[in-house]
Formats: sequence, structure tokens, C-alpha cells
Amino acid sequence: MISITDKSGCCGCSACQAICPHDAVVMLPDGMGFQYPVVNQERCVDCGLCDKVCDFTKGRKAESLRSDMDVYAARHKDGRILSRSQSGGAFTAISDVVLEGGGVIYGAVFDRDLSVRHSRAVTAEERNLFCGSKYIQSRMEDTFRSVLNDLKSGRQVLFSGTPCQVAGLKSYVPDRYLDSIIFLDFVCHGVPSPAVWKSYVEDMGRYGKIVSACFRDKSLVGWKGHKESFAYSDGSTRSGETFRVLFYKNIMLRPGCGSCKYDIYNRSSDISIADFWGIDAICPQMDGNSGTSMIIVHT
Repeated sequence: MISITDKSGCCGCSACQAICPHDAVVMLPDGMGFQYPVVNQERCVDCGLCDKVCDFTKGRKAESLRSDMDVYAARHKDGRILSRSQSGGAFTAISDVVLEGGGVIYGAVFDRDLSVRHSRAVTAEERNLFCGSKYIQSRMEDTFRSVLNDLKSGRQVLFSGTPCQVAGLKSYVPDRYLDSIIFLDFVCHGVPSPAVWKSYVEDMGRYGKIVSACFRDKSLVGWKGHKESFAYSDGSTRSGETFRVLFYKNIMLRPGCGSCKYDIYNRSSDISIADFWGIDAICPQMDGNSGTSMIIVHT
């Protein structure tokens, strides 16, 4: 059975929970809000599936960066989409293709308490809730099982998440369904503490009832700046940089992020997206304050 003795050896993807046929594995938060698997000894039959499905503990050999890797700069033509996207709107463009074909999209959304979890979308309106970066680790809950159910029913699926979440899902999904799922991840700096974010939200709540939050508000300082903002029920807004500063100081990231196995050489995804920093030097005509996406094609 799976047993976490060193927190740096777990990424919290939840594959071990999803694959357990006896529901013996549950994901529980530690003091920082990061979830880790805990085994119910009374339910466990020691089948070993949880250990087998864990991709994070498998040794990975770094490969040389392919000389033929396709890297694109992209910006959506629709200004409204750009305004709600963190960079150039690549996720919306890619997911639109899947939705138009009757497919299903999975991504991270804010809960009412501004915590973050993964969710399922079959319409553009539902998918739009996934837009914009979420700078904390999302709860997967029953997402992996839901993805597999959609695949079994013949639906195409686009799953978006961190590189480790993608790797966990890819290890969980049987090979016969892999042609029906597109794995999309993003260039990741590491996942910050949900508990620190919760504390920050509670502190900002002293100014009134918060109705929405944005981790990087382009309307404040443009795409290349970084300030978080909060909108209140009375129509007012407040911005700050507290969470940004903590994030870039690397003092509240998940322990496993320091030994991440999924750098650009070892992606399990089909596509990686990111902000295209440095686009001004490479392709000035694609630079702009509205944002530019980088799209890296792996398959």
C-alpha cells in the first residue's frame, strides 16, 4: 500500500485515490493545505494498485531537448477572450476545438470560498471559468474517475492541469483510451500553499464580502506585471502583491516541487502552454500588453 514518509515524494495528483477499487485511499490536507494520500487499513486489501499507478515515484531519465520541437507564439484575435486570459488566450482556442466536436474539458475553477478545485465543462460558459491562472494547487476530488467515465462513453476529453497532475492522470487512464484524450499542461513554477491563500483571502475579507479574485490582473499593470486583485460585493476592488512576493520567494511551495520530475525534457503532456516571456526580443510584432502565449507541441 502507498505510504508517504517523505512529503517531497508526493505531488498530490490523486491517482492512488482514484484507482483504489475499495475506496481505501483518501486525500487529506496537511497544515499547509497540501493533500496527501492516507490509507484506511480496514478497507485496504493490499492489492498494490496505488503503488503501481504512482508516476511520481518512478525514475525518469532526462532526455535531450528535441531539435525539431515545435514552439509557437499565439494571441487570440478576440479582445474579450484576451482580457479574461492570463496571457494570449491559447487555452480557449484549443479547448474551443474540443467543445465544437462535442468533447469535454477539465480544468481548475474557484469555489465559492475562493479555494481551487478541478471541474468538468461541456459548454463554453462552463469552460470560461477555467480561464486565468490559479496560483495554488487545485483539489482533484473525483476528477480522474470522471475523466475515465467520459472516455468510456466515447467522449473526447481535454484535460488541463499541472505537469504532475497530467502525469498522474496519464498513468491512471488505460492505454486503450489514450487516443481519445488530449493532455495539456503549463510551464509551472511550483504550486503554492492552499492554506496560505485561504489566510490571505480571510485577511482581505475585512474590507467586505469578496465575490471574485484574480491572481494576475492584467487590467492593473498589463500582461507583464503581476498583482493580485479582489472584487467586493459593493463594487469596489483592492489589489496587492503579498501573495506574489511569497510565491516568487519559493517559501510556500509544495515540497515535491523542489524535486519535480516533469521539466520540459520529461513532459507527459501533448501540449504545454505558458506566457511567452522574451517574445519582444524574438518576434517583436507579437509583443503587446494584452499578452502572448507560448505553445509547445510534444506529440
